[in-house]
Amino acid sequence: MNELSRDELLAEAERRGNAYKFLSVCYRLPDEEWRETMAAARNASIHPRLEELVGTTPPDRDDLRVDYAKLFVGPFEVLAPPYGSVYMEQHGRAMGESTLDVERRYREEGLDIGLDEPADHIVAELEFLYYLVVNEAEALRNDDLETAATYLEKQRSFLESHLGNWIGEFATNVAENATTEFYRTLGRETARFVDGDLNRIREQLERLDG
Repeated sequence: MNELSRDELLAEAERRGNAYKFLSVCYRLPDEEWRETMAAARNASIHPRLEELVGTTPPDRDDLRVDYAKLFVGPFEVLAPPYGSVYMEQHGRAMGESTLDVERRYREEGLDIGLDEPADHIVAELEFLYYLVVNEAEALRNDDLETAATYLEKQRSFLESHLGNWIGEFATNVAENATTEFYRTLGRETARFVDGDLNRIREQLERLDG
């Protein structure tokens, strides 16, 4: 980590962690507590790649809930299934081998995401990346660069094997089928942030290897 100072790396990790947390909140059901949680996430220092989304004001909750249900729940056709296995498994089979691998990674970190959904739900995978980035930041705070690099590698591995693998198709489904500007922007910004973050992680790990 010789090109950026520890403080610069720490500030970047904190912004990235806040971005993953903010995105995870955006994909939760917009219930009565949702706006309050959104406001708190918005007030944190979030990565500039999400500036457009942070500046988008969500419409009335009823409009959001209708759009949310059509996109992610049903009850008839689900326009943007929020599960990685739908995009990664043959014939769109849910709860396949990819889901089991996600569960294994959570268990290795001693995590219970606390979501009544399969482990590869978009919210769970974003929360997991938030956890990994928070641990990277904590290691940087303690000047433990080896542990920070370990958590950076875990982020790369998870993005390449899971979220980064399916976020493009999912986000396109969200952006193209949403009826509210909030969810259209959310789809576009999610894919842009995740793709950009994976590239940044790869570049940083290459510098470390060098």
